[in-house]
Amino acid sequence: MKYVIQVTNGTIMPALSFNVIKNLSAIEDTEEITIVFFGPSVVSLLHHVQLRNQLKGSLNEKTKIYVCRNAMNMFDLKDSDVPDYATIVPAGVYEIAKLVKSGAVYIAL
Repeated sequence: MKYVIQVTNGTIMPALSFNVIKNLSAIEDTEEITIVFFGPSVVSLLHHVQLRNQLKGSLNEKTKIYVCRNAMNMFDLKDSDVPDYATIVPAGVYEIAKLVKSGAVYIAL
């Protein structure tokens, strides 16, 4: 099973995100977990070193992290602000829609 997790809130609860990754990864039939940061959550991810480091520590071979280019532009963020474990996508909402259309289970945090 594939999952896509939407993270938009600028005051995201990191422990919740990390626990969701951990719990979904433990499910035997989990193939892929994609977390999409867009809106104010992009600022939280890119400007809080502790959050970036904790997120990196919770990743595994099943996990992908996407960061929305539209949100980066809105908040005047640079590509160099994005951690090396994340991929910039043109539009976070569009990536979520594509993943859901391809069969991923949608989870909003």
